[in-house]
Amino acid sequence: MSEKPSQLSVKAQKRQAQGALRFALCALPLAFLWWRLIDHLRIEWSLNPQYAYGWAVPFLCLYLLWESARREARGEALCAWRFALRAWRLAPGASRFPLGALLFALGAFLYAPIRLIEEANPEWRLVSWALALTVVGLTLLALRIAQSARREAQGAGREAQDAQRLAPGAWRLALPAWRLPLRACRFALFPLCFFLVAVPWPTLVEQRLVQGLTQANAALTVECMGWFGVPAIQHGNVIEIGSGVLGIDEACSGIRSFQASLMISLFFGELYRLSVLRRIGLCVLGFGLSFLFNAIRTSVLVAVASSRGIDSVSQWHDPAGMIILLACFVSLWAISAILGQSAKREAQGAKREALPAWRFALGASRLAPCALALIAWIVLVEIGVEAWYRRSESRLPASAAWTVNVPRDALAFRELPIAEKARQILRYDEGLNVSWQDEAGLRWQMIFLRWLPGRTAVHLARNHTPEICLTAAGGKLETSSDLKLFPTHGLELPFRTYTFREQGRPVYVFYSLWDDRATVQQFETMSLTYANRLGPVLAGQRNRGQRSLELVLWGMADATEAEAALRRQLEKLVR
Repeated sequence: MSEKPSQLSVKAQKRQAQGALRFALCALPLAFLWWRLIDHLRIEWSLNPQYAYGWAVPFLCLYLLWESARREARGEALCAWRFALRAWRLAPGASRFPLGALLFALGAFLYAPIRLIEEANPEWRLVSWALALTVVGLTLLALRIAQSARREAQGAGREAQDAQRLAPGAWRLALPAWRLPLRACRFALFPLCFFLVAVPWPTLVEQRLVQGLTQANAALTVECMGWFGVPAIQHGNVIEIGSGVLGIDEACSGIRSFQASLMISLFFGELYRLSVLRRIGLCVLGFGLSFLFNAIRTSVLVAVASSRGIDSVSQWHDPAGMIILLACFVSLWAISAILGQSAKREAQGAKREALPAWRFALGASRLAPCALALIAWIVLVEIGVEAWYRRSESRLPASAAWTVNVPRDALAFRELPIAEKARQILRYDEGLNVSWQDEAGLRWQMIFLRWLPGRTAVHLARNHTPEICLTAAGGKLETSSDLKLFPTHGLELPFRTYTFREQGRPVYVFYSLWDDRATVQQFETMSLTYANRLGPVLAGQRNRGQRSLELVLWGMADATEAEAALRRQLEKLVR
């Protein structure tokens, strides 16, 4: 009699150890996929201040997941889906969710082309969304399969009891098979999908929103300055005052706080268990607060620049931004807490039987083979991607070693500083900004930037283009030419000519982007078409060093003469 409890204890410990091992096996491939996703997005989080809040999102997701699992264990979550799941299993001839396994296999297969394209295009927003949706979907499906396996392991006795409880209306609770993953993984659905707020928005949507918010912010600021008697004039994205011109960057445009307020609103909406309508209202209110606080911030900066000078703005810029971000955060927190009080009273009721969410994975006997297959597939994909690019890169020509001569002996030569904000965004390895006057009396400015080979080189180089930088600074782009090759010292530098208007006179900007390892300098990456995105993938090109050369010319009235002057300057500048 004394040995029987001991034997049961040993079996329970053995079963628990097997469950823990099975859980670790199932979590290993998913943990690697999440690491790969975060490693991919960290480039945007680090290089783009607009998405710096993304570093906090993984920790907020873990907290929401823990909080949701804790509520599930206490039986506070709605359990109607449990009865639907059992009723669906009791239906005669019901399948054992083959759609879940099929979707899991499809998601694992899609990881291969996504990973191959991502290696050559780490900054492509479409790849970021595809990778994020794949990882989130695979995680939800894995939880669904593990949960279904544990339910089936409970035995026919529970099924008979459920059948007696639900009959004869069990068919009414049965849900279509494609909706079961969402119902069965309800506790993890929002915390995992919440991670998507850290994925960069599509470029087309983001640029239009930035320009719209910037111009609206500038217009509202100019109007507010008129109320207080401060003369101000709007010129695109800049505001002209008596002491100079003040530019409105992405931080002041409102896009950064706009996206951060969306993240905060969704987080507090889930934390306080608000209804769908209240969450939507909270997001709309967050957008309004972010725009209002940014308008106040810009007005304060313009007032400071008007009274103390343009140079004093740098001392107020970052502190003012931190203050409005904290004000927006506290405001949304207070509103969410008020709305959450009534939601908490509505949710109070009888406790329902529920099991801790993590225990479903311990009995995931069906998920273990899927995990092993996923691990083997991930290893195969990583080896294949690395082999493809290494094989192709070994055939590429050596990079051409060229740089620029600095015309220090030229008339009116000056070394110009590169703005600290630009250095933080571009993160180049070598930079030069100079201006001078040539023998014909023409004024020139040269900006040369170089990025050493690395995953972020292409991404950073594409951020520095005249149509983006000069337009944001208030310049009006009139024309842009087709690509032209300018031979000099055995090289053929690809240049595109941009014509801007400044005080009624044309200003010509010649811009060249050089790929160190490209066989032909086609300069087609500027258009960012699908063909140009997939071209480096098929060619096996990645981690390519970049060089950009930008020359600005004042005092020339004709574009043809301006290009002729460029050819003469290249013979002196390039070596």
